[in-house]
Amino acid sequence: MSLSLGQAIWIAVKPIIKIYLIMGTGYLLGRYNIFSVDGTRAVSDLVLMVLMPLLSFNKIVSNIDIGDIKNVGIICLSSMLLFGAGLLSALVVRKILPVPREWRNGMLAGNMFPNIGDLPIAYLQTLAKSSVFTPDEGNKGVANSIIYLTVMMVCVFNLGGFRLIESDFKYRDEENDLHETKNEVTSHSKSTSTASPRQLVEEDIEDEEMVADLGASVADLPSLPAEPSPSTVISSNGHSPDKMVPIPLTNANRSRRDSHATYSSSHHRSNSLVSTVRSIDLRRTRAGMNELVREYSHVDRFGRRRTLSEDSVASDSTGIPFAPIALANQTSTLTRILTTDATISSKDIKESGRKLPKRLSKFPFANHIVFFFMNCLRPCSMAVIVSLIIAFVPWLKALFVRTPTTVDMHQAPDNQPVLSFVIDFAEYVGAASVPFAILILGATLSRLKLSGLYPGFWKTAVTLVFLKLIVMPIIGVLWCWALTKTGWVSWEDDRMVLFVTVINWSLPTMTATIYFTASYTPIDATETIQLDCIAFFLLLQYPLLMFTLPTLVTYVLKSNMHL
Repeated sequence: MSLSLGQAIWIAVKPIIKIYLIMGTGYLLGRYNIFSVDGTRAVSDLVLMVLMPLLSFNKIVSNIDIGDIKNVGIICLSSMLLFGAGLLSALVVRKILPVPREWRNGMLAGNMFPNIGDLPIAYLQTLAKSSVFTPDEGNKGVANSIIYLTVMMVCVFNLGGFRLIESDFKYRDEENDLHETKNEVTSHSKSTSTASPRQLVEEDIEDEEMVADLGASVADLPSLPAEPSPSTVISSNGHSPDKMVPIPLTNANRSRRDSHATYSSSHHRSNSLVSTVRSIDLRRTRAGMNELVREYSHVDRFGRRRTLSEDSVASDSTGIPFAPIALANQTSTLTRILTTDATISSKDIKESGRKLPKRLSKFPFANHIVFFFMNCLRPCSMAVIVSLIIAFVPWLKALFVRTPTTVDMHQAPDNQPVLSFVIDFAEYVGAASVPFAILILGATLSRLKLSGLYPGFWKTAVTLVFLKLIVMPIIGVLWCWALTKTGWVSWEDDRMVLFVTVINWSLPTMTATIYFTASYTPIDATETIQLDCIAFFLLLQYPLLMFTLPTLVTYVLKSNMHL
């Protein structure tokens, strides 16, 4: 078939319109906090643990066979070249342009790993409904994209690519912090001891006014059950009431005691309404970068993994306690690896080999090897591994689907393969993966805000975006041309693997860099330089992508595919 230039442009632009409509919906839901941060996190985990593995299983088993082993190898080779080109270009830019010291390695990760998962799949699924590709070709392109995604996940998780982002964070030293705290306490004690009686009285009056205001605000809340008696409270703190010695109360002491009791009662009443008040307030306020840190951060100011006891007393800027879902430090390393994507750290690599016998743990890189295989158990990685094994073994594949390459086997009563219901289940549920992923992308972009930029960093970011979205696609086209010249593939027989390869060279930074950066940011951080840099870098890319990707696809359709 032959396409006019106008037809080719429309075919290339139409998928972008659909993607940005979904992304815009997610942006609005996130902007007005209808799609909250914890909701985004929950749906993201659902996509990674259930939806994407099922989509992978369905597309790979149904559309990949033993004849595609060569293409799988080409995908792995192209992925390594893609990541290497991104790394090299970022190193050059870092050498000649200003980059904040706190984002020198995060910049490398941001330029290395593109958003291979949802964007190319959504693009291909739309093209499969046009006259350019058949539905079978579209499904095969989706399967190729999933294999690309798996290779990237191996580089990010199994091989420790996340450590590039983590290495930018320099946490405070505990001993120095303790020394500073002691000095602050000493200076405060001195100032209190030298204060005049008049100043102390004024402070008491201010405290009483603050408590009165707090009591008035709490009085507006619904009534609650009576608080436990003072004796019960004392007993719960580990002190026996019988051993308490009564102390005569002066007027000042009585005033302080009454103020403390009023504050304590008000504090307990307000805490008991956390679930109600928080659910209302979060819907009224717009979420931002602080909410991302609060949800994903799993370290304190010293870089230690935060404990549940610390989170029980933590609170946000409104004074409402919180306990982020991201804190899974009470569970095993394997459990956290399997159930989340952004809370792993270098400490997990060190802890991976703890249960190895002493003889094995002495081998070089023993921890890294164990960590590598533990990450292979991630649902998406495991789904791809199992799917490829089934796809490459004809008699196994025949249990699920019937294709010209499968062997003849006994069929079910409906004349379908015996396990075809598994494919039906995976196809039905996995179809929700891409729309949800793009909604999450839009909601995440809505929360990116800039508190400040490093002087001259805008030049670095603009240069990186130019290289990533304009120069890299040109290199991708040249790489596909080189593959065809070697005779490994051709546009006539292998056009889907070539088309997917070209698209992947033109994609923006993966969204997970935001989650990784937030997870390594201390919950009480006053400066978020790393988040500001990656946010600015991402926000520059998506407006430009609306023009660069359709332009590239139009060129490929007319020049390489001769349509």
